[in-house]
Amino acid sequence: MRDKFFRNVIWTIFILVGLEIVSLLVGLFSSLGYGESFRVVFGSVFVLFLPGWVWTFVFFGGKGLRARGGGFSKGADGFGGCVGSGFSGEREKQGIDIIERVALSFALSIAIVPLAMFYLNLIGLSINALNSFLVVLGIVIIGIGVVWFRKKSIGLEQQSL
Repeated sequence: MRDKFFRNVIWTIFILVGLEIVSLLVGLFSSLGYGESFRVVFGSVFVLFLPGWVWTFVFFGGKGLRARGGGFSKGADGFGGCVGSGFSGEREKQGIDIIERVALSFALSIAIVPLAMFYLNLIGLSINALNSFLVVLGIVIIGIGVVWFRKKSIGLEQQSL
């Protein structure tokens, strides 16, 4: 448990230093100042990646459904299992790949954040930097709360068994 924590801390520091280097390079090779490039790089990660990353844990948790044997198998029609559900391979429970999680993170962020801003604008909330930051922060906090509640409820179910 402790080794996993330290490994996560090291990866987090590595990612933050990498983003800092990217923001320095953007500041050096563009007309943006350091503060503006820092805000662009970290703001892009905050808006385009972080909400989707959290919500992938909501939708898939640490585990997801994957095909055993590397994908689709031939179904009754001979065309890759297209009859019925569209999948005829066996399923087993295992985690989704990091590549899938990253791709889904961008896709979910691009879907969730604009929809939230659109609907909040419809009810009269003005769109500015502070409100956008708070909306994205709220999306992330709600997602973390759902994941925490699920883990807590699963732990209580296992204790009662």
